[in-house]
Amino acid sequence: MSSRKLWIYYMSGTGNTHRVAEWSREIASSRGVECEIWGLGRQDGLESPKDAPGAVVGLMMPTHGFTAPWLMIKFACCLPRVKFCQAWVLATRGGLKFGRVFTPGISGSTIFLISLILLLKGYRVRGGLGLDMPSNWTSLHSGLKQESAAAIIDRARRVYTGFLDSILAGRQSWFTRNLAFEAAWTILLSWISALYLLIGRFFLAKLFFANGRCNGCGICADRCLVGAIRMRGTRHPRPFWVYNCESCMRCMSYCPKEAVEAGHSWMVLLYLITTVPLSTYLLGRLDGLLPWAGVLRSDLVGRAIDLLYLYLSLFASYYLYNLILRFPLINKLFTYTTLTHVYRRYHEPETRLKDLKPGAAGEGDKKDSQAS
Repeated sequence: MSSRKLWIYYMSGTGNTHRVAEWSREIASSRGVECEIWGLGRQDGLESPKDAPGAVVGLMMPTHGFTAPWLMIKFACCLPRVKFCQAWVLATRGGLKFGRVFTPGISGSTIFLISLILLLKGYRVRGGLGLDMPSNWTSLHSGLKQESAAAIIDRARRVYTGFLDSILAGRQSWFTRNLAFEAAWTILLSWISALYLLIGRFFLAKLFFANGRCNGCGICADRCLVGAIRMRGTRHPRPFWVYNCESCMRCMSYCPKEAVEAGHSWMVLLYLITTVPLSTYLLGRLDGLLPWAGVLRSDLVGRAIDLLYLYLSLFASYYLYNLILRFPLINKLFTYTTLTHVYRRYHEPETRLKDLKPGAAGEGDKKDSQAS
């Protein structure tokens, strides 16, 4: 059965997935199919997909930690149950280009996880695609050169057009490579994905800071995808990243002053702070003080103590970190010991910050034109 109405819900940090969503509108329009596009973020009242034959829902998101971002997982879990709707899933992933060679990203469990949630909600999942877009993880590497990014985007559009045509025609379409190959990567990387969702995402959120260029404009906080940035301070407000940061790179990529950094030297210090073997020290001390303390010596108790310490030390040390960063000398020390200070920023070339407003795509917001 061919599609008569296309509903797309997407999450996008630096514009890669937003661009693919816009391609969907253009392709659907040229095929005579109505298309609704909704951006996820800090908003209420998203219109739900209609439960009717011929309606097909697309969920699109970037790959985070070889799995789906928390925002999309929560959104998929909150979708209403249906009987007739069909669906497909797309994950944008970090593609690179070296000379003439294109290297693919890895979507891991992203597509399988969201597809499973949709199946449990009653959707008939037609397909999934891991689509290589320019890698945007500028905490890890410099943004790609314009010509490399343009070549990857052009290649991605051709791949996506073929995929969406199959979906609109009512055919099954799973990946562009072997399904077993994708499943194997999912299994091999599942432990990394689990650690990312449980621990890694909190750790990464606590690496960001603002260097001396920050003028307190608040654009990063105003346009944060999940509202994870607070402006702290009265005379000289500066951004503070809270625990629900998705590490989507929007703040770093769209800051007009290029003031947002990911502290690599701070990452080393934070690792040393959070990995102190507290359970070994604490239980060893208790052995000498309490005759019955030996009953506490178990792997389960030790792991519980260490996990509690990890989270407490992670958040407490970040508060202290942000306090000392207000001293110019210390701020410069961390600024000049992070590679992000020399990295090239990246966002999808045609996507302005105001284009990433949550809700129905195309509404725009004139107040952000200064940052686009």
